[in-house]
Amino acid sequence: MSAFSECEYDTTPWLKAKKEDPHFLLFPNSYSCIAHTVSCLERALTEFNQYNDKQFYTSCSIIDIAHKAGYTTSWYSNQGHLGCADTPVTLVANTSQTAKWTKQNLNQVQYDEALLEYLEEVNPQKNNFVVIHLKGNHFNFINRYPSQFTKWGTPGKYDLILNYLNSIAYTDSILEKIYNYASAKLNLQAILYFSDHGTLPDKRRSPNFDGFGTVRIPMFAYFSDEYIQKNKEIYQTLSDNQNKYFTNDLSYELMCSIFNIKSNHFDETNSLASPKYKFTREMLTTDLGKMYIKDDTTK
Repeated sequence: MSAFSECEYDTTPWLKAKKEDPHFLLFPNSYSCIAHTVSCLERALTEFNQYNDKQFYTSCSIIDIAHKAGYTTSWYSNQGHLGCADTPVTLVANTSQTAKWTKQNLNQVQYDEALLEYLEEVNPQKNNFVVIHLKGNHFNFINRYPSQFTKWGTPGKYDLILNYLNSIAYTDSILEKIYNYASAKLNLQAILYFSDHGTLPDKRRSPNFDGFGTVRIPMFAYFSDEYIQKNKEIYQTLSDNQNKYFTNDLSYELMCSIFNIKSNHFDETNSLASPKYKFTREMLTTDLGKMYIKDDTTK
């Protein structure tokens, strides 16, 4: 994503422009806890993480916390939900008051824009917490964006690198549409966006750790004027911590801070939005504790 690093191709023109807007905070030193979607998300969505001895099935989730805080919860996904590999994520999703998936027909590609119509179902008169689970930039990249969206290369032509870059630019356009709709129609207060993991587009994925390029991820947050006014300390702490190191299995605690709630299921020392945040680059790990972030020599 060109918003996070120097890149020959401007793959994220919308987000890159928002870097100059103080309502948007970008976190360039964010990592995934593992380069596999389900193993990552069962931690990112709950108290369960690399640094504690909790278990997924007994942990509080971001949906549980949102319910306790009085939010109306909705979950919209363009990922699968029937296979056994998706079960942990589906279990969390199905605790939402509304949980819907796009149609996943065989031999039919479903682009992330299919999720946009679901936003029209969200009642702007309610206090909403909405999860939007994009397909994003998972392989096969040429199937992640409509052919007519092609910015680099030849439409419909298989090219791992250019297809990947086009898919990222498409994600940027989807995020822009989500932001614009929610700002105009849903009294948008805050957004937290992060990727489950990274990828090396010209390498076949491996079940084993395949380098830090597979776990470096984008993360950003947006806060409205109203949110900032009501939660000055949270916003200021996050702003001050933009360049601190973070792994996405701590996203549950970050969301708890953004909700501005106290709970016996919330460890403030795990929250990037708390002055008590305890983690440093030297302490953080990836590949479920097998690799230290400090060993990423490119950072």
